[in-house]
Amino acid sequence: MVFRLQYLLLISLLSGAALAQDNKDQAALEFDREFFSVGVYAGILSIQDYRSELAFGVQSSFKASEDFFLQFNYLQADASYSSFELSQGPSFAGSNRTFSHYDFLLGYNLFQAEFFGDGPESAISSLYLVAGAGETEFGGENNFTITIGTGYQFALKRRYVLSLDFRDHIFKSSLLEEDKNTHNTQVSAGISFLF
Repeated sequence: MVFRLQYLLLISLLSGAALAQDNKDQAALEFDREFFSVGVYAGILSIQDYRSELAFGVQSSFKASEDFFLQFNYLQADASYSSFELSQGPSFAGSNRTFSHYDFLLGYNLFQAEFFGDGPESAISSLYLVAGAGETEFGGENNFTITIGTGYQFALKRRYVLSLDFRDHIFKSSLLEEDKNTHNTQVSAGISFLF
């Protein structure tokens, strides 16, 4: 009788573990079906030779594989007068003072993790690198721009992801000097929705 109870207890424990693993596998499969994300972000953009400004943007990503993703970003900030302009007069005015930038980036998940909390749904986190090209409009110039950066993302819930990003937008500008390479750094935080 005792042997039978132990046997039944062992079978029920193994069945429960197998069912829990099936639920985790199902959640992982559902997570793998989420290829797209859209989101918004805000942060500080340091415009070289000008000031650091509050910047806002939108982004969209496509998960091409477990390691690689494609990302589109649009960023905008209004530039206040630099210390040079305050003493010598403005270099340009009006809509030319808006820093607008878009880019297409290839991302690589350097370190990533998928973990399960209390329920069967999975959450993700990853440290990633990005690089790509785009265009920046500022001061009446339209400049081809190279963007490089890094970021970290963490899922609050499986479909809502918080991200912290650093980007360097590099382009040639002749606003103050003849064809000078400028580095315009961005630090931002954002939230995205996976679907």
